Amino acid sequence: MTPTENNKSKAIANAYIEMRAQLLAIFRQVCMPEADCEDMVQEVFVRLLGIETLQTETVNAIAATIAFRLRIDYLRRRAFMRRLYKDAPRAEIYEQAAIGYNTCELRELISIEQNAIAQLRPENQRIYRLSRFQDKTYDEIADIMSMSYRSVESRLYRSRMFVREQVAKAM
Repeated sequence: MTPTENNKSKAIANAYIEMRAQLLAIFRQVCMPEADCEDMVQEVFVRLLGIETLQTETVNAIAATIAFRLRIDYLRRRAFMRRLYKDAPRAEIYEQAAIGYNTCELRELISIEQNAIAQLRPENQRIYRLSRFQDKTYDEIADIMSMSYRSVESRLYRSRMFVREQVAKAM
């Protein structure tokens, strides 16, 4: 290892020690799963190691820039996936995404969930469906339903508990 490569490796190691928590925070700000945050931090330093002409004075700034760009890429992919699946029937998504369940089991689970939803009061059904199938936030549902945030939060909590109980009983 040449002296320049040694300095580069030391600078990257120091940046890892100094910046790991800050880089994790960059990814956590967008509510990424913790394992993905850890993977992204690792990716930042792998990319740093791949840069041939790296000035040791700029390692921290470059690490932050790489992290922000990775976060932007992650958000773009997430937005694309939401648009892609926005109008897709939920049953098909479940069947494609589930691993370890056969099609019959998935259809049965979906049927049980739909039966439980049908037992809810009409306004609670709508709130549940807006949250579960249209990925609406509490604020968005409150606006749609002309209700307070707390009312939506309470109704959704009770509806989810009821649906979970019904699914648990059926299993």
